[in-house]
Amino acid sequence: MGGSILFSLVLAALLQQASAAVPADPAQVPEPAAAQDGATSVTTAPAAEAPAPAPAGLLLPKTTPLIIAIEKELGSKISQTGETFPIRLVQAVSVDGVEVLPAGITGQGEVVHAKKAGLAGAAGELVLAARYLDFNGRRIELRSFRFMEAGESSLGKGQDNTGVSNITTAVAGPIGFFIGGGNTNVLPGTVANAKTRNDELFERPAPAEAAPVEPQIEPREENP
Repeated sequence: MGGSILFSLVLAALLQQASAAVPADPAQVPEPAAAQDGATSVTTAPAAEAPAPAPAGLLLPKTTPLIIAIEKELGSKISQTGETFPIRLVQAVSVDGVEVLPAGITGQGEVVHAKKAGLAGAAGELVLAARYLDFNGRRIELRSFRFMEAGESSLGKGQDNTGVSNITTAVAGPIGFFIGGGNTNVLPGTVANAKTRNDELFERPAPAEAAPVEPQIEPREENP
């Protein structure tokens, strides 16, 4: 009997301690130690947005046709194998409506082979090659150099070619062309076709910023 009374008393004491540990009013719940000490809570800032990707460049593919002009007199009799000569881009080149190679830039060609006509009727020989154009210190390498037929251009007829004399044969090749028939001369200003040797990538110009709109101030009416 005494044991039962003792057990009841112990159980009642435990229940009283448990009820005392739980606050009756939620407002009485103690704040965290950091808040009580006046510490500032730290929140994670949203991640910065990734910068917009740069616009893609302008690709001028290899074998793009070009029109160039020879800027020096050449000939099977007056030129030497290995001699270089100046060339000039006649027609500007554009990609997606943006000019990437302006007309007038210069470059270099080479006399691959030159042989004057022989006394026994052997024809003169001249093989020329367009090597490169120089664009702001950058070499645009060329290939497939050949004379243009009279009235021909990369866009069709309309480009007159009168600077080549005594041509009996013209054979296009990977580096140049062969002409013969007496001593052949090529005069300054003679136009020819060439092609780009490699893919060329150019920077796309940044879009122009819109000009700020100035506010319009209405004139103030004066009192009569």
